[in-house]
Amino acid sequence: METGRGNKRGSGYGLRNTKMDPNIVYTEDKVPVYNVTFQKPPNKINAAQIKQHFSKFGKIKNVHITYGRTRATPTQCIIQYWNKEGAGAALKQRTHQFNQERVTLKACPSWEQPIEFENFLIDNNNVNLIKLNDYCLEIIFQNLDLLHQIRLSLCHPRLEQIFVRMICPRMQRHLDLQKLYGFSTWELRQFFHTFGIYLEGIIVGQKYPYYSSTSSICNFMQECNVRIRSLHIISRSPWQYVYFFNVIKLDCITELELYKCNLKDSDLENLRKLHNLQTLGVAGNHNIHGTSLKYLCKLERLSLCGCESISSDTLMDCCRYLNLIFLDARLTCRTLNTVTINYCETLETLKVSRLDENVAKLPKLRSLEVYNFNTTHMASHFYTALAQNHADDLLELKLTGQAYILFPTIASNIGRLHKLRTLWLGDNKFNVSKGVLRLIASNLPNLEEVCLNYSSRINDKHVLPLIRNCTKLQRLNLRRCRHITDELIWNILVILQNRAIAEKRGKKAQPLLILVYGTRIKKDILQSEAYKQNQHLLKLLFHVDKPLMGLTSEGSTFDIADTETNCNSYEDMYDTYSDTDSDSDDSDYYDDDEDDLFYYI
Repeated sequence: METGRGNKRGSGYGLRNTKMDPNIVYTEDKVPVYNVTFQKPPNKINAAQIKQHFSKFGKIKNVHITYGRTRATPTQCIIQYWNKEGAGAALKQRTHQFNQERVTLKACPSWEQPIEFENFLIDNNNVNLIKLNDYCLEIIFQNLDLLHQIRLSLCHPRLEQIFVRMICPRMQRHLDLQKLYGFSTWELRQFFHTFGIYLEGIIVGQKYPYYSSTSSICNFMQECNVRIRSLHIISRSPWQYVYFFNVIKLDCITELELYKCNLKDSDLENLRKLHNLQTLGVAGNHNIHGTSLKYLCKLERLSLCGCESISSDTLMDCCRYLNLIFLDARLTCRTLNTVTINYCETLETLKVSRLDENVAKLPKLRSLEVYNFNTTHMASHFYTALAQNHADDLLELKLTGQAYILFPTIASNIGRLHKLRTLWLGDNKFNVSKGVLRLIASNLPNLEEVCLNYSSRINDKHVLPLIRNCTKLQRLNLRRCRHITDELIWNILVILQNRAIAEKRGKKAQPLLILVYGTRIKKDILQSEAYKQNQHLLKLLFHVDKPLMGLTSEGSTFDIADTETNCNSYEDMYDTYSDTDSDSDDSDYYDDDEDDLFYYI
């Protein structure tokens, strides 16, 4: 609430009169106050006596007493004035007395005030915004961000209808609450009242919301009966996220993530109230032992990344009593023993921290990620078993850390996985050489996504066979490949242009996405005419990778930004590699004249 020239929060309503009158009180959204209220009116005080007392400030339209049934909704009295000056005069005397009992008067919220509409006239052309047809108004909404869409919808009932009927159904169904930063209470309420019916998931990040905003959001979610199916809470203390559990419909939740939330085993015990929970992520919670996880009978996807306190026996019980199809056990226990593997017959996606021959024998395995940091022991046996058991059905193989694929037998076994769609060979400069790339390009033509980040032993000419032979390739990660230059991009464009002509591909086809952050490719290339004319074939991305730890980051690294560049500065991109790097000793590793296909460690 503000009087006269109060704070500017809620400003920006270009269509609403925001002139300040010192005799008028405004809400935080700059709405003139007509209706005032106070809670818990004194006993034996009726509406007539209240009207008689407040009539000395101005003419009263109505006095209404609402009787609350619970402590959360106490009895309150609402006084409606005919004019805003009367309400302003009453509010200037904040405390009023009845029968020697004091009550505190305050303004009703913005949505309970009568809204004054203007004619929406612009200059002398007599153009009326409200008289525009629906499609014109829809285009106006589409060119605004979420906050200004909400503000525009509050300006007139017809604008609200356009927002509800034509904008809300097309909005993203999963909401990061960080997008609600800067919303006033009225704007938060309008958002949940108009879009709440479509809301399917909420992400509560570390930056937002504040305590007061959290309380308002939870109250409006409860008021609008919002039924979300997924809830992701990241790096929040237990007292900060308990509000959400008190207002959401627990039986509706099928996906829950509590990433780095300092959980205890008692918190996991409370999760048994989520009767329909199918996906649970508790990565980064180092203190939990997880003995109660086996009682979540409908659980199908479980992420325990970084939960060091979970023992092998607890993990075995989870696999034994739950029909898991997804398990992330990276940085949890050292290995999955043979007994645990026998209980994992339903697993389709597995993430572990060690190369283990037993893992390669899972019958339904379709996606495997190994974060390996051990020695070469078991590496050869692991890749041999993987090729023998899953040559015709493994779709994703993600190898991070030291993968030892430069050994000829290991690289050739990966080349036997003919059905691979996704292959990650990054995160270590000794993982990829030109011989490995040549073998992959010739044996895995169905690849759609390839990750080669941090591969300092490859240059432009080594990547081209991959582009030529893998005709289905959609995403290529070359982040921090410091010998990749602009020449590669121009050669790729020639290949893609010839392929588009041969296949008669239209401009509606998806372009090849290449992540080039940290290479020698400069952002200036985005402004070249040759690149702009061929963006339907090729799109370069300069954003950094997002660490894949929690469930919210399970998607492709190419999905973390819709634009070609993010907030990283030009200097950041070249902070590690200078122009003198090309003269370093490891440039000899990828000499085109070398006879050996593989570099032996």
